[in-house]
Amino acid sequence: MDRENITPQTARNETEIFDELQRLCCSPGYAHAIAYFCWRDNLIRYSGDLITEKDMQHLYSHDRLSTIEISTLVGLMAKGKIDVDIPQPQVIQTYISQSEILLFEMHMSLQKPWAAAFEAMVRDPRESTRIDPFSTAEGLREPIFYGGDSAYHFQYEELAQSKYKADNDWLELHVGFTIGEACLVAQAFGKLHLQKFIYLRESMKARPPDQWTFLPAFLFDTQELQALTGIEIKKIERIVSAFCIDPDTANASFSSLSAFNEINAAPIIKLSAGPYLLFQMYSFLEALYETPFFWMNRDKSYNATASKNRGAFAENFVADRLSRVFGPQHVFRNVDIYKGKDRFTEADVLVLYGDQALIVQTKSKRLTIEARKGNDLQLKEDFKKAIHEAYEQALSCSKSLLSNEYKLTLPTGDEINISRIPRKIFPLCIVSDHYPALAAQARQFLEIHASEAIQPPIITDVFFMDVLTEILESPLHFFNYLALRARFDKQLIVNQELTILGYHLKHNLWLEDNYDMVNLGDDFTSSLDIAMHTRRAGVPGERTPKGILTRFEGSPIGRLLSEIEANATPELVGLGMLFLQFSSDAAKHINAGIDGLVQSAAKDGKQHDLSVRSETDESGFTLHVNSLPEELARERLSIHCRLRKYDTKSDVWYGILLSPGNGRIRGALVIEQKWRVDPNMEEALKAWPRKPSVPLTALLPRRRKQKLGRNEPCPCGSGKRYKKCCLNQ
Repeated sequence: MDRENITPQTARNETEIFDELQRLCCSPGYAHAIAYFCWRDNLIRYSGDLITEKDMQHLYSHDRLSTIEISTLVGLMAKGKIDVDIPQPQVIQTYISQSEILLFEMHMSLQKPWAAAFEAMVRDPRESTRIDPFSTAEGLREPIFYGGDSAYHFQYEELAQSKYKADNDWLELHVGFTIGEACLVAQAFGKLHLQKFIYLRESMKARPPDQWTFLPAFLFDTQELQALTGIEIKKIERIVSAFCIDPDTANASFSSLSAFNEINAAPIIKLSAGPYLLFQMYSFLEALYETPFFWMNRDKSYNATASKNRGAFAENFVADRLSRVFGPQHVFRNVDIYKGKDRFTEADVLVLYGDQALIVQTKSKRLTIEARKGNDLQLKEDFKKAIHEAYEQALSCSKSLLSNEYKLTLPTGDEINISRIPRKIFPLCIVSDHYPALAAQARQFLEIHASEAIQPPIITDVFFMDVLTEILESPLHFFNYLALRARFDKQLIVNQELTILGYHLKHNLWLEDNYDMVNLGDDFTSSLDIAMHTRRAGVPGERTPKGILTRFEGSPIGRLLSEIEANATPELVGLGMLFLQFSSDAAKHINAGIDGLVQSAAKDGKQHDLSVRSETDESGFTLHVNSLPEELARERLSIHCRLRKYDTKSDVWYGILLSPGNGRIRGALVIEQKWRVDPNMEEALKAWPRKPSVPLTALLPRRRKQKLGRNEPCPCGSGKRYKKCCLNQ
C-alpha cells in the first residue's frame, strides 16, 4: 500500500502491522537499514562556525523517525538472529522504504479512536454526544507513543550521577561499578560514535556504492572504551554487560507496541561474531538514568532505601536548581506546615520572593505497561499517584500561605516568617522520570482549583525544570513565564513543555483573545535546543535565544530590571513582571520616555513623569523623576498613582521613583484593590491634572513629616521659591 493511501480508516489493526514489521526487522542484514535511520535522523550536521536553526530543522520533520520508533525497530530485530552481512543496496533501500510505510501505517492505526470521534461528531454535532479521545487510555496511546523525548541526552548523564550518588556503595557491591564510572563509559560512547562517523565519511569515498553502510559507526569493543576512559577492562565489561540485552530471552516480552521492550532498559547487543552493537547513545543514557533503580528494587533488603534516595534526589535537585535562580535565602526545603499544634501538610520545596511564591511537590512515579496498553483504570490510577495527589498537596500548601492561622517550620525547627501574604502562588507538580503524554493527561484528568491568588498548576518533570532554571536565570523572567504559562494553560496544545518555553523565548507567551486553542509545533524549540546544546554539550552556537531574553539589553527597562532583580521587595517584583509583559512597541516607547524624563530632570531640576496602562491586564504604572526629599517625593508619587489607578479603572497600579541623571531607582510602591466607584476620587479627578484641591490631599496615606515654607527654596533644585515651583504640582 502506498503511504498516500493510508489513513486511519484504511490502516490495518495494530497487531497485523506489528507482526509484519517484526518479520521485516528479522530479515538478513536489516541492521544496516537501522544504521541508516540513526545516521539520518539522530545526527545534527552543520557547516560554518555556529550551528543554526536551519541545521536543526530536520529534527522536527514528520518524516523523521523518533528515538522510540528506532528503538522499536531495534527491539524487533533483537527477537531474531542478527545477520550483519551487507545486503545489496536495493535490498537495504527496500528495507528502509517498507519500514517507513509500516511505521506510518502504525501511526494511522493508533489514530483510529481520533478518526472515529471526528466521524461521530460529523454525524451528530451535539456537544452532549461528543466523544473525547483524550478521555480514554485507548485514545491516549498515540500521544503516549509519539509524545517525544523528555530530556536532552546530556541531561540523562548529568542527572543520573545525582540520582544514584547515594546508591554508589550498593552499585559497587552488587554490579561492580559506580554511577560515575558508568557515566564515563557513556561519554566514551559519544566520542567513539563521532570518531567513527568522521572516519566512515572519508573511507566510504574510496569504496564502491554496494559496500556503503553506516553500521560500523555503531560497532565497538571494550578495548576501545578502555582506551577512552582509562577504566580497567574488567569493570568496563561489567558496565557493558549490565546494559546488554539478554540473548537467551531474545526480547520475548516485546509482543506488541505497548509491551515492554527490553532494548529500552538494555540497549547494547552482543553480536555472535564478537563486537557489540549500540545504535542510539540516547537509549544508553536513558537506560543509565532509569535502569539501576530496578536493579536495586529487586533487592528486598535495599528497595526501601533505594526508593527513599530516589525521592530525595528529586526534591534536592529541584531545590538546588531553584536556588540558582532565586538565591538560597529564598528557597526552603521540606517545610512542615502546622495549624495550631497539628501538622497540616508539607511542602517539598517553597520559594518566597517578593510578593510571589512557588510551591513544588515532587513524585517518583512512572506510567505502567498496563496503562500504555490502553487500560483506562490503570492509566487514571497511575496519573492519580503521579500527579493528582501531588497537586492536592500543593493546593493545601498554597491555601495555607494565604492565612495567618498556619505556621511554617523547617527541619531545623526554625520558623519561616512571612511578612506579607503572597499576591500570586504557583503550584508545580514534578515527576522525576519520563512520563509520556504528561501534558495531555494533565489537561484531561486534573481537576484544577484556581483563584486570583493561587494559579493553575504546571505539571512537568525534572528535565524541564533543569532547562527552565538554566535558560530563565533571573527571578523576574522565571515568574513571568510561570504567570503567562498559567494564564494560557487551557489554550495551548503541545507534545511537550519545551515547545511552550521555546515559543515564549522567541515571541513572549501571549495569546490574543480571539484564539480559543493554539497547537504549537515542536520546531519552536530550535533556538532553545541550540542554547542547551551550547551550554551543556559544548556545541558552537548561541547561548541565549534571541527574543524576550535579549530585547531589553542596554535599554532603560533593562537597567531597571537589573536593579529590580537585585532587590526582592514586593513592589519591585510586580513591576518587573509588568515590564516584561509589555509588547515590543510599548517597550520601545517606554524606553524612549524613561530616557527623556531622566535627561530632562537632570537639565531643568524639575519633576517629570510618565504613566502607562498595561496592555495585558487591569494594571499600570506611574514613573516619577525628581530630586525632591524622600518623604515628599513618595507622597507625590502615591497621589499620582491613586488617581491614575482610579481614572483607568485598574485593580493594581505600580509607582516607581527615579533619580535624575542616572535613572537609578529611589523607591517604589504598589496599590492593590479591586476598582470600585469612590465619590472622593470622583471629586479629586475633577481638579486633576489641574492644581490639586482639598479632596486630593485627603487621599494621602499619611501626613507629611517634612514641612516646607512657601518662601523657602524649592527642594527640586530649580532655584525658585517653593510656592512658585512645586508647591501646587
